[in-house]
This record gives sequence, C-alpha cells and structure tokens, in this order.
Amino acid sequence: MYDFTTLRPRRDMGAEKWLGLERSGCADPNLAPLSVADMEFRTAPEITAALKEAADFGVYGYTIGDHRYRDAVCAWMDRRHGWLIEPTWILQTFGVVHGINLAVHALTSPGDGVIIQPPVYHPFQAVIEATGRTVRPNPLVRLEGGRYEMDFEGLEKLVKEPATKLMLLCSPHNPVGRVWTKEELSRVAKLCRDNGVVVYADEIHFDFVHAPHVHTVFASLDQDTARNCIVGTAASKSFNLAGLATANLIIPDPDLRERIRRQATGYTGEYNSYFGTVATRAAYESGEGWLDELLGVIWGNYKYCKAFLAEKFPSVVVSPLEGTYLLWADFRSLGLGAEELERFMLEQGLFLSEGYHFGSQGAGFERINLACPRACLENAMERLDRGAAKLRLPR
Repeated sequence: MYDFTTLRPRRDMGAEKWLGLERSGCADPNLAPLSVADMEFRTAPEITAALKEAADFGVYGYTIGDHRYRDAVCAWMDRRHGWLIEPTWILQTFGVVHGINLAVHALTSPGDGVIIQPPVYHPFQAVIEATGRTVRPNPLVRLEGGRYEMDFEGLEKLVKEPATKLMLLCSPHNPVGRVWTKEELSRVAKLCRDNGVVVYADEIHFDFVHAPHVHTVFASLDQDTARNCIVGTAASKSFNLAGLATANLIIPDPDLRERIRRQATGYTGEYNSYFGTVATRAAYESGEGWLDELLGVIWGNYKYCKAFLAEKFPSVVVSPLEGTYLLWADFRSLGLGAEELERFMLEQGLFLSEGYHFGSQGAGFERINLACPRACLENAMERLDRGAAKLRLPR
C-alpha cells in the first residue's frame, strides 16, 4: 500500500546524515548515506495529512500534549507492547537523549558513576562526560556468530560501587541489534534495585522487533521495577519524525517523576513541539498499517545485505538482527585499522556509522542503516565489492 522504493535525496535541506554526501559532490541518484539512524522513507501519509492540517491552522503557540495526545500514547503502549500506563506517567520532552540529560542531572551528582554497555549509542557516554559524571562501562560479551550477551558478573560489581547511581539501558540495543529477553531484563532490574541504582531504559527502537523475538518494556516486569526506572520512548524512529523533536518519558513512580519534572522546569518546562505533538498523535492513532508494512521491508533489506556479505565477504560476521533497523557487521578481517576502514568506505562513496564511535569495542565494525530503498543498499554493496576487489582486500 505504501511507497518504500522511492529515494528522496535530502541535499540542501540541513539533513545531518546527508551533509557528508553533499560535500563529496557525488551525483549518483541511487546513493544515500547509511549512517545516522533516521530513514530514507516518507512517513505515513496519515501523519503528513495531519501535519498539513496543523500547518494550515496557522497558530503555532506554546504546546502541551493534551488528553487526546496522552490517550494515543497510552493506547499504543497497550496495543503494541502490552503495557498499561496512566496518562499522568507521561512527561513530554524534545528527545530521548534530552531525557537522559534530565535524568543524569536530576538523579546524580558530579563524580557519580553511570553504567553503560558498550559498544553502545555514543551520546550515552557523551552526556555522562559532559555533565561531569563518571562512565562505568559494562561491555557486552560478543559470542561466536556475532551475537552479544550481557556480562552480569561485571554488572554486579559496578552496581555495588557506592558512587554508582544510574544505569543507561539500551533496549533494543543500538548498534548490536539485541532484543533483551525478559529473563535478562529481570536480572538487570534486580541487581539495580537491590543496590539503589535507577535505570533509564532507552526504548526508542522498541517498535522494530523481528519475530520470533519479543520486546519487553523494562517497567512492565513488575511493580518494584516500575518504581525504579524511567522509560524513554518516541515515535521518531518508528515513523521517521526525528526532525520534529518530540519524545515521551514514561515514569510510573510519582517521586521519581517529580524529580525529573523539577529538572525539566529549568530547561523547557512542559512545552513541546507543536508539529511533533501533532505528528506523534497521528502516528499512534492511524499510522499502524504503515509501520507493519515497513517492518517487512526492513527485514527484507537485512536478509539481502546479510546474503550479499556472506557470498562476497564470507569472513565478515553480521550480528543477528533481533531488533532495530541497523545492521552491525565485523569488518576486521579486511585487515584495515579503524581509520583505514573509514577512509576505505568513504573512498567508495559509503557513508556509514563507524564502529569506533560506539566505543573501543566497536573498532573495525560498521553500522549500516537498513531503512532505505533496496536500490540504495544494492548500490552500496556493489561499491563495497568493487572497492575491495580493486585493492585486493582479503574476503
């Protein structure tokens, strides 16, 4: 029903991921950057229609999510994730990372430890360091075949350190593509709860889960876990709305919620993006069919890239994609250092997310955005193959 084949180039529009391609001067009509985690698809037409109506209204004043907005968020969480929430639990913010900033400031002090699980979404570490807190890394364990698991023994040591106050949990995990099981999340919840460590669960990719895997909202585990966590969500990844800057922090515990609310007052108060609020509500009320079709497109793109790499680069290990639309692949067998690998990719016109950005554990890896027309991925894979053949790189 929807168009997932047409590429709409975003040169000269301030699109972050397109700036490198724009500066390169490459005019290939089927070439798109495969880096930053937004999509090269037009959003659902139902959302576009709602935005046009909102634009035509012509009054763009201070905006707060009203009862209809909150009801739409609650219904989505129930329908798609089996999580019953109260409208009062929702705090709007301008992004999940903005929510992390609020949580770090509200729940920790300079010098306190904040746990992350690298290789992980790089703003986690950036926020911790920028606010004068201390990064407490709990690196994931990579298994044969590219699948990752948590190091629970290491995590237990970290949560028992008196200065550790907060854990940033990426669920589903960006970039390694894990969808944590209920059992894994329960172990995290107990370790943190028993040691006074609050969990901020970044669940922005929670709508991108591929069967047979099932996403478990962290706060839905049990009441004790719900009282000790913040869940960051948004429609931005699911419906390609990142530029509209709207997200939701869902906080069941009233005391924890009030601490975050007081911190937010010093930043933006309760106001949010006029267009972001409209788009999120429209997405949750009428965009479900578009998302369901998109999930099939993402899975098809993953299977294509995985098969191509298996045939042409059998030594490159692709991590299983349980969730997200981001392929994580180990290119260390090409024999290039991290900077050499980046330079090689750029020389082929491939603008990817370099693995070292996600921590030292990601050096030699590439994160490839699958949320684009198939022709873009075919173009990228063919460029990769030609470039490796030209340099006679090991396969």
